[in-house]
Amino acid sequence: MKIIGKDRYKRFTSGTHVDTAPQFSPSGKYLAFLSSRVEEGMQVFIMSVDGGEAVQVTKFPQGIMSFNWSNDSNSLHVIARVNEEDLDVLLNSDKDKAPSYVLEPVEFKKHKSKKEEMKVMRADPRVISEGYCREGTSYLDGFTQPFIINISEFDHDDQEELCEVIHIGEMGFHYSLGVFNLDDSAIFTSRFKEDPAITIEQDILRIDVDNPKERKLVGTAFGWVNNFQLSPDGKFVSFEAKRKDKTYDNEQIFLVKASSNELEEFICVTEDYDRSAVQSLWFDDHTLLFLSPSNGRINIHKIDIESREVESVVEGDRNINSFTLSTNKRRIAYAVSHVSFPSDIFWCENDGSNERRITEANKEYLNSHLPTKYEAFTYTRDGQNFQGWLLLPNGVNQPEQKMPVILEIHGGPAVMWTPHEITLWHEWNVMTSQGYAVVFCNPRGSDGYGIDFRASVFKNWGSLPAGDILKGLDTALEKYSFLDSDRVAVTGGSYGGYMTSWLVTQTNRFKAAVSQRGVYEFISFSMTTDIPIWFEKQYEGETIEKFTEIWEDFPVAHIKKLQTPLLIIHSENDFRAPIINAEQLFWLGKRYGKTVEFVRYPRDGHELSRSGEPRHIIDRINRLIGWIQKYIGN
Repeated sequence: MKIIGKDRYKRFTSGTHVDTAPQFSPSGKYLAFLSSRVEEGMQVFIMSVDGGEAVQVTKFPQGIMSFNWSNDSNSLHVIARVNEEDLDVLLNSDKDKAPSYVLEPVEFKKHKSKKEEMKVMRADPRVISEGYCREGTSYLDGFTQPFIINISEFDHDDQEELCEVIHIGEMGFHYSLGVFNLDDSAIFTSRFKEDPAITIEQDILRIDVDNPKERKLVGTAFGWVNNFQLSPDGKFVSFEAKRKDKTYDNEQIFLVKASSNELEEFICVTEDYDRSAVQSLWFDDHTLLFLSPSNGRINIHKIDIESREVESVVEGDRNINSFTLSTNKRRIAYAVSHVSFPSDIFWCENDGSNERRITEANKEYLNSHLPTKYEAFTYTRDGQNFQGWLLLPNGVNQPEQKMPVILEIHGGPAVMWTPHEITLWHEWNVMTSQGYAVVFCNPRGSDGYGIDFRASVFKNWGSLPAGDILKGLDTALEKYSFLDSDRVAVTGGSYGGYMTSWLVTQTNRFKAAVSQRGVYEFISFSMTTDIPIWFEKQYEGETIEKFTEIWEDFPVAHIKKLQTPLLIIHSENDFRAPIINAEQLFWLGKRYGKTVEFVRYPRDGHELSRSGEPRHIIDRINRLIGWIQKYIGN
């Protein structure tokens, strides 16, 4: 494996702001990207590939979410959240024109102060009319709308005004990022049929660029439709969605004819491929490349849209988390995470040969910190085969003393973990560096093992996958004699938080537990989460009518049996699994005299462990380790 030298790198931007989502124009002249360098949030900036200053081309009041280039490089298609007032300002830019901060500094300060005051007042009081009203850590203001930014007259050396904004959506609906057709006369996109809080059904639309009111319905899809891509010959538009109105279905690749102007049946090219297919890209007129989580690995595959034959292109015992193609399609570049490093960029020829490692981003750190090592094991339960892994401190082969164990449980439930999981790399290394062995597995409900495996936990989040997890733990304890079966802790986040609290209310075998951002009672969860319709479909029906039927699946229903010391970690702005669930679990634990502690993180949301405030991220991992160490040592 050859590593490319640093002299091949070219730096385009610098500073303390965030620059992200870079895209070269099809013409090869410009680089467009999103940047936080202005007050209004993420905006599109464009710079010449030859260097020089980046120029701001958008000024959306709530920022830009994502964008795509047109094929002729004269336009950008962007998605942004706007309310009626925002839209009026965007389409009538003179209404928001600020005085010169040089020529009229006093007037400029007054204008800025008034804008800030109006922004605060707009959310005080906060009037909510949509069920889909919050996401991430923020309340939403308006609708996700599609626009076209005309940059045909963009002058990098003398650009004084922002580019023309063309609204092509319809207020009252939420759209996703679409793609231009070959001659840039239309955009294919998707739009939720109604409030996303009550439906995951979306219309696929063909919108005429010159006459945006000409929105042709070409079909209906299910799930969170995304990743519209145009085939090189312009004949097809691909996108990813679910095949049925079932939340446990694999992610599928669909095709619609780019010439479509009326309702038609979509082509599901991955229908016979019993794995998820995501981040698909066209390789040629007949072939799509895609990522596929499968059997504890994530690799690049390709599918022929006519024969539906799937072949592996880039494979290995690792996770490929994203990839792209060179302009001439001769090379594939991809981001890899591995147990031995958090993430680096590789490339290879388009047939997977001649792989080279381009970066060693953490070389200095890894020279002084040995990363964890792993061993894989398999086991069987109910005639079903399972994968499990053991993580150990590097350098430890046969410990002289018994090692305490931390059982980790993934979220989802339709997630697939591997020892190369990028979001857990730091956490697992902290655990093993403190002398713990980490055990995890992929129970039924996980992605990567087929639709039947995923569907197994439909209407059964608790007992079935819990048995798979405990069997995995028992297998590891039997296989590795140096593991201490008397000192085992358990932790997990989201669905893993649910399962952590489920296990410690069903068995007393764990000496410590840390439940993170979990779901503990389904009725309040289903009516306060930002994805209520998704959960209704997990339990196939309106949860308020199923209270008696599903009560036994609530961890809080079994709280009186809790004997394990339990730490509950939750973020106050968690809109995916609202903190009310953690409050219920904690109060009931105290009510019945259990050993429970509750740690709340203000401002952060469901992504605390991955992208929360840095101080909170450090505090969380320290409290997690500290609680386990308190009860099982290290």
